[in-house]
Amino acid sequence: MDEQIFQNIISLITKQTGIIPRESHKSGIQNFITRRCGELNLKDFREYYDYLKIEPDEFIAFINGATVNETYFFREEAQFSFLKEKVFPSFLQNNIGNSFNPLRIWSAAASSGEEIYSLYLLATYLNVKTQCIASDINTAVLEKCQKGEYTPNSIRNLDGAKFHVLLDKFKNKDGSIVFPKEISEKIERRQINLSKTESIFPRNVHIVFLRNVFIYFTMEMRKSIFEKIVNDTLADGGYIFLSMSEIASIDSSIIPAKLEKCCDGKVFYFRKK
Repeated sequence: MDEQIFQNIISLITKQTGIIPRESHKSGIQNFITRRCGELNLKDFREYYDYLKIEPDEFIAFINGATVNETYFFREEAQFSFLKEKVFPSFLQNNIGNSFNPLRIWSAAASSGEEIYSLYLLATYLNVKTQCIASDINTAVLEKCQKGEYTPNSIRNLDGAKFHVLLDKFKNKDGSIVFPKEISEKIERRQINLSKTESIFPRNVHIVFLRNVFIYFTMEMRKSIFEKIVNDTLADGGYIFLSMSEIASIDSSIIPAKLEKCCDGKVFYFRKK
């Protein structure tokens, strides 16, 4: 492997997606390229790099293979408890979440969809009417989200267990989860590159989940995404949730003036003033 060519490929990922691959992910990217070289009869990474630059379809396949997508149902249970006990009831009190004025929820880095289905199931259990949007740069995981079929690996015994009862009627004997078409069709799917200023974000959204995304972006890119969501997407009084592990690393200098950082117990979140 030509190390410089590999770094050029990594730079191409960052240029096109804003994502800075972590060291722990680079071996997976190398393995993907090696496999594709064999499938395409290309002799080395240099030929693959040249091929990437002239074949848009291959670049899409490459991004699908290079981006990391690991999630599960009701991940970070404390946030879902907060939604159940405080957030959803407060919207209902303000006549948001009914048939005439549905609550709009956007999972902005939805991966294979476990997060947005978790949000939909919880809202439905609480009789909150929603419009749910799942987006990702990776088209392959959006297709999985559309199918609504998941292996037992999408459930964790130690995290989210409080809400697993909401999955029971969709669970097969082998522990897999399959959502019927009438539920999977409730989830709108969009391919969105968060790092591109020309990307069209959803409008008038009340709850945005943007978890485990900022760890891959520069500080400047984080600030740009924050500002675009606040200006173009988030309704007044709307919420943004990051993962509980990354919110502490958010520099106050990148938080837009219209956002305030809030805390409820151990759950931190942002809310638009």
